[in-house]
Amino acid sequence: MNAIDPAAPAVAVDAALDRSATLLAYARSLIPTLKARAPETVKLGRLPAETIADLEAGGLLSMTTPRRYGGQPVSVRTFLNVVAELGRADASVAWVVALTNVTTWGAATLFNEKTGDAIFRGAKPARVTGVLSPRKAVVRKVEGGYLIEEGLWGFNSGVYHATWDMLGIPIVDASGKVIDQGVAMIPTAELKILDDWNVIGICGSGSSSVAVNNVFVPEDRVTSLSRAIEGDYASTHLADEPLFRTACMPMLAIILVFPALGLGVAALETFLDTLPRRGIQYSWYAKQSEAPITHLQVGEASAKIEAARAILERHADAMDASAASGVYMDFLDRARIRRDVGYAEKLIWEAVDLLASASGGSLASVNNPMTRIWQDARIASLHGVVSPNTNFETYGRILCGLTPGTPFI
Repeated sequence: MNAIDPAAPAVAVDAALDRSATLLAYARSLIPTLKARAPETVKLGRLPAETIADLEAGGLLSMTTPRRYGGQPVSVRTFLNVVAELGRADASVAWVVALTNVTTWGAATLFNEKTGDAIFRGAKPARVTGVLSPRKAVVRKVEGGYLIEEGLWGFNSGVYHATWDMLGIPIVDASGKVIDQGVAMIPTAELKILDDWNVIGICGSGSSSVAVNNVFVPEDRVTSLSRAIEGDYASTHLADEPLFRTACMPMLAIILVFPALGLGVAALETFLDTLPRRGIQYSWYAKQSEAPITHLQVGEASAKIEAARAILERHADAMDASAASGVYMDFLDRARIRRDVGYAEKLIWEAVDLLASASGGSLASVNNPMTRIWQDARIASLHGVVSPNTNFETYGRILCGLTPGTPFI
């Protein structure tokens, strides 16, 4: 007779909640340190070694490592909460944590057991970063795999701290004809980092370009991106771990707004913290906090930030539920997430810009904490996957009975 222990699911849920609370508390405990370290991070152009050590010590760089390889994978909702908390302190830290974890998830999910073992059973902890769209990729099919004769990928966030890179390439046949779009797993030791990350926002993410010349990639370290987008994952060895059944493009898209949400919260906190010390120049208001315009600005900005959080939480929970059910999320639901990722990003940027504008001429100072938040939020909002106009058009095309105009759904 087979018996199902009714307490087992409850125990698993309780353990997940405990894990989530522990990670969130640890992320929150780092906020003073990360804020103090932010000027050094900006100057360095990547995360300092001390920050990487702090993140690793609390498990914040391994939230998507499979249990099979010693990890404790979290839900998408926990992923959201932890990264947003880090974003309150430093958007660069939040960005690297978000991108490293989601690409580690991709390395686990999109590839087979042999490749998974190579990535996650190495001498060093697996830290994976990546770029889906190459600026240039000349690829030739050779015996046993593919030769990337020349390749260039931009905005490779977190690559300075990575052990593997997941890079988009065309999949070609023996005649050189492109037959699919794929991604290749390449050890970072085989890459050249171009040190070209010189920007005005999210300066410490180390999102430099990388290049390769005549690098051989074995067959089992290349996989079809188009198949992955439809949920045809090669990671059958992880079928019992729900996180690795999460829908592909929703996962790759939604995490890009997690750091921005933290920035929105930071902007509101910073504005309210400095408000008692400010008046409104060329007006009768000696205290900005007493002006009705200030109340309207704070009310609207807080509503936008909370609305963005509600949108993200709703979709994170839907992604978790779909993955737990074992049924891949359907096309329209995936497209809706892509649309709402753009809308949440739009709301957050509008809130940050509103509060920054209400800060007056002091925003011109590089030492004003609101200035860095404003710059970081602007740069975060420019990622192609979170572009509101692109995402609105894509969803609108679908509702109008047309093809979406992109495979990335």
